[in-house]
Amino acid sequence: MGQVYRGPWDGSGCACGRSGCGCWRGEPSRQEWQELLDQLDDDLDDDLREDGWEDPDDEGGWGAGAFGQSPPRSAEELLADAGHALRTGGRTTAAQVLAAGLEGEVHAAVRRLLLEVLERRWDRGWEPADVLRWTSRQLGADRVPLAGLAVGAELASRSRSHLPRRFRRQVEAAGLELREAAGGFLRASGADQRSLGGAGAAWAPVWAVVAVQALELALELDRQPPLPVVGAAPEESSWSRTDAPLEGVDLKVLERVRLLLAKAESTTFPAEAEALTAAAQSLVTRHSLEAALAATTRDGSSGSGGAPSGVRIGVDAPYEGQKAALLAAVARANRCSAVWLRYVGSSAVVGFPADLAAVEVLFASLLTQAVRGMTAAGADVRPGARTRRPEFRRAYLESFARRIGQRLDEAARAGDAGVTDQRLLPVLRERSEAVDAAVADAFPDLVQRRGPRTLDRAGWASGWAAAELASLDAGHAVSGRAALPNAGGA
Repeated sequence: MGQVYRGPWDGSGCACGRSGCGCWRGEPSRQEWQELLDQLDDDLDDDLREDGWEDPDDEGGWGAGAFGQSPPRSAEELLADAGHALRTGGRTTAAQVLAAGLEGEVHAAVRRLLLEVLERRWDRGWEPADVLRWTSRQLGADRVPLAGLAVGAELASRSRSHLPRRFRRQVEAAGLELREAAGGFLRASGADQRSLGGAGAAWAPVWAVVAVQALELALELDRQPPLPVVGAAPEESSWSRTDAPLEGVDLKVLERVRLLLAKAESTTFPAEAEALTAAAQSLVTRHSLEAALAATTRDGSSGSGGAPSGVRIGVDAPYEGQKAALLAAVARANRCSAVWLRYVGSSAVVGFPADLAAVEVLFASLLTQAVRGMTAAGADVRPGARTRRPEFRRAYLESFARRIGQRLDEAARAGDAGVTDQRLLPVLRERSEAVDAAVADAFPDLVQRRGPRTLDRAGWASGWAAAELASLDAGHAVSGRAALPNAGGA
């Protein structure tokens, strides 16, 4: 049902790469916190002086400002103590620690640390969408606005024309502004918290609470391992990598596909949705073959033309395993391979440009249709109704993904059988081998995902029937209906 990348997250290792270490469970040692915070020591003082702040040499305690009479200590010391408090889950204590300093000095130190961490993330294969998804999954959805402000501030320091195209697309999709807010993004986040009631600020000022949230985001994010990147050398950064060319992708064809799928999603008639989705798949299949043939013609050989690349597509909770299985089925039918990166809430899809573009639009549409059908099947409003239970919905999506995968594979084989230009056959074979090689190189620790051993039978049958209606049989009507399989064999 799909491939899952174990990497260092699923218990086989640690994000820091050390054998037997438990910091991937959120248990870093005091020394690890200190090593990370000590990275600021060499240049933080100079930067603060440039901003007009003096670094006091006072060795007083935490009781500064409103919480005591001692002069504030240096920002580095306060951040180190706040980091130690965060290690034990003491966010309130950490906020009180930072509140002992000067707001402008503490904010400048935390801001610098978080922006440096983000810059390192880009150099280790991460992208803006990965940071936002990881933040939502690991720290909570309430931290996403702060992460978005930080990402916008970090990217604003670069020329927009020099941003990789994938970065620009993700920034636009997330609605981020590439700018540093007046007074800094931490102050902007504090203003947002005040407008929402400023939760957690009873024992410390809002600015200190926001600084702790940013510090925790920076420290946790910096401990994460690199994300595999297809076709890039290990030392290659996001800025030195070029975007995969759109060679062979006809944007007019993609727009026609999107329009057909949008109509399929909006109609209330299953037969019409089936016809529209089938027409879209027919367009996609024909476009993919034409792109492969065009690449062969340009090269003047039987080579596959270019190299495969990869994109990451978000797979959100709930029922993310079933959604990842659906994406894997769509990818496989379109000569791509999907690898589920469970920890960051996405799947990496590897393939050639025209096929990747098709996978993105088809998956978005099929997921919409699947969720809509699941919701309609569970429309029984009685409290505790079986069709509204998680077991039913999980089985529905699992069955939908399984049956869609079967029908997509059948459609793909039918399309290949209809190839009349003999030059295409070796090209398609070589492309498939190139995709497999790229996946094996980027993801050396793959395991095969298997569906649950037992599933709700009613949900399984309902999802299977819905997948029949959402058939993508390249424009041909579905002939007959296969017998429903036993859900226990999923």
